Amino acid sequence: MEITRSYVSRRTLLTTVIVGAAEAAVGCQRERQHAAPSAKPSAAPDPAPRARVNGENFSQPHSKRDGKQFPKVEVKESCEVAIIGGGPSGLYAAHLLKNRDVLLLEKEGRLGGNCSTDSWQGVQFSTGAAFFSEGDTELVELMREIGAPGLPIAGTDALIVKGEPYFDFFGAGAARLPFPDKVKSDFQRSAEHAQKLKQRHDSRELDARTFADVLREFVPEVKQFWDRYGASNWGAETEHTSARLGVHAYSWLIGVEKRLSYAGGLGVGALALGRWVESKLPGRLRLGSFVHQVELEPGKAGGVRVHALVNGEPHTIRARSVILAVPKFFAARIVQDLTSEQRLAMSAFRYAPYPVFNLCLNGRGPQPAYDNWFMDAPFADFIPADWVLHAGKAPSDAKSALTVYHPLPETRRSELLDDPRLVDMADDVVEHLNRHFPGVKKLAAEIRVFRRGHALAIPTPGQLDRAGLATRAHGRIFFAHSDSRGDVSSFPGALRAARSAVEALPRG
Repeated sequence: MEITRSYVSRRTLLTTVIVGAAEAAVGCQRERQHAAPSAKPSAAPDPAPRARVNGENFSQPHSKRDGKQFPKVEVKESCEVAIIGGGPSGLYAAHLLKNRDVLLLEKEGRLGGNCSTDSWQGVQFSTGAAFFSEGDTELVELMREIGAPGLPIAGTDALIVKGEPYFDFFGAGAARLPFPDKVKSDFQRSAEHAQKLKQRHDSRELDARTFADVLREFVPEVKQFWDRYGASNWGAETEHTSARLGVHAYSWLIGVEKRLSYAGGLGVGALALGRWVESKLPGRLRLGSFVHQVELEPGKAGGVRVHALVNGEPHTIRARSVILAVPKFFAARIVQDLTSEQRLAMSAFRYAPYPVFNLCLNGRGPQPAYDNWFMDAPFADFIPADWVLHAGKAPSDAKSALTVYHPLPETRRSELLDDPRLVDMADDVVEHLNRHFPGVKKLAAEIRVFRRGHALAIPTPGQLDRAGLATRAHGRIFFAHSDSRGDVSSFPGALRAARSAVEALPRG
């Protein structure tokens, strides 16, 4: 576990609580040297910040990345299948294998990975993943099975311009946008163009192009919107996004499929899945277990040795098979004897740095829609944390929270480790929201910042082929995780990757 720090901002006088990889500062020295400078001087931190124990700890993985050799011991226990990683993909793999001899190893002291939730004075809010849809049938059925069905999300997304919400802005609602006629026309025309591209080209043809290339014939405002939407949903602006994903994303905004979530986001679903799996596999989910090397034993009858630190002590497990449900950039570092081609494919994955700011309010905050998008703010969008409960009609005096998504360019990754810079970003969140919705600043009580250095695998052009190569089985080692499919990182995608890995397991 690591330290979570609280600061009192000098500018807004709000308490900012920062949760994340504070201990990773030494391990990220290389990234810091090449990072873009802060846009302006950082806010001065509270000279005596209050500390709490919480968040994720990346000090061991960063030490592995930087070449540290961890101790290995002889085999101490055996199992049929070892699952590495306790996020949604690893948990679902364990769920599917609940009747077999399984061990799950998770480095953190909690389950759920990047899919987590938090609360403030009784208000639950997301720290990352927000929703799924009725079309995600595998996840829908799973949540029903474990007694945690998703709640329906009312309404569609809004584009916020000068504090006013505009709906269906790529359809008939484009005519109501407060933009010049050419801009309004191109919003609607670009959606029609995307539909034609989907019909005329297969996935791999589109995957060879950038989304920015598709948008070149339209006014810059169309690209400006998708740069923010893409950064929030899959971690990249249009120049770094596969056209395959971009043209499909238009349908997400039309609202064809009903969306589902929880008060507190998909982290609530991950917690429910974790409790369910623990009940089915008591004693088989090992927290505080950092896996630093996975190696095949020689010979056709050989198994897989998993070398770990369990609560800081060296431990080795012999498994017949392993499912590695961790990001590919880390899988490439811990699996021995990968082919250079597969290791290169894994190492070519790009991930977005991603802070999420939860603005906690002493009253009902602005709730024009479930997901609210901005083209003139440093963040991309916000979601009212209690939308599934009230759909924007909560009592005016009820405490609330706004989950603000603030993706960063890859060149600014090291800013996640700069606490004063994050306080500065939190102040900017408050100021920009208050500009659109006067009165927010007066309601603001606290800001919770959750920082994740590699939250989303970026679906760059060609990612379908890279993902196929990266997830190819290596002997009895099989790869899961939400980054496995070359698509947007998501809870449903994590389940699909887990199922593929489980179905590929040998029985003997």
